[in-house]
Amino acid sequence: MKKTKKTLNWFLGGVSLTYILILIFPSFLFANNLEYKNFTVHYHSNEINLEQLKSVLDNSENLLKSSELFNPEINQDIFLCNNFNEFTFFALFSRKAFAVNYPLTQNIFLSKSSISKNSISRNDKENNERTLSGVIAHETTHSLLENKLGTLKYKLLPNWKNEGYCDFVANESSFDEQKGLQDICSDKDNSNNPSFKYFEYKTITKYLFDERKISIDKFLNNDFELEEIKLNLKRKYCTQHRI
Repeated sequence: MKKTKKTLNWFLGGVSLTYILILIFPSFLFANNLEYKNFTVHYHSNEINLEQLKSVLDNSENLLKSSELFNPEINQDIFLCNNFNEFTFFALFSRKAFAVNYPLTQNIFLSKSSISKNSISRNDKENNERTLSGVIAHETTHSLLENKLGTLKYKLLPNWKNEGYCDFVANESSFDEQKGLQDICSDKDNSNNPSFKYFEYKTITKYLFDERKISIDKFLNNDFELEEIKLNLKRKYCTQHRI
């Protein structure tokens, strides 16, 4: 019995180690790659239109250039998954996300996407589509934040700052903007809706940068009274949109 248990533990340990190594060094599973500007995109199909892919990356770069953290000298590895099942393999705990970016390795895995339509989907019923260029910008911004702060401080960054800044740079959200403002103004309880949370985080971040004109250093290091900011958002948007 003890021998069987020990063998099982060794087996599970070997499987776990193999999986971790695949996440760190996944490129051997992808037949092709495109090196373009500061991106290296790994993909399967030989039928991908490379000019269309370059156009998507150009759009992502233009979004990233709006950030004070942008550094064209740092390369970003991106892995395009063919379908939801493949994405789930690389993102076991985030299978309903559009993408994942693992700290330290900073490998980005993207869910099912269309290069020609510049779109990406996630495996959920609602708020399940965004632009591919926007998601690449969002995920690359996670890398920029980690580079700026260091891994430990990055992991301790409040979620609203982390995701809010990434969506602010991407200049989009999967949640409909008009509906999001309506829900903010009506105090609708969307606490179980991650898509709305990201929209709210982005709106708060946009307010801080556009209205208060803060720097990235102040954003990352200062404390903010979120309830006060939400009240200011209501004054701005609820009157403006007459909601």
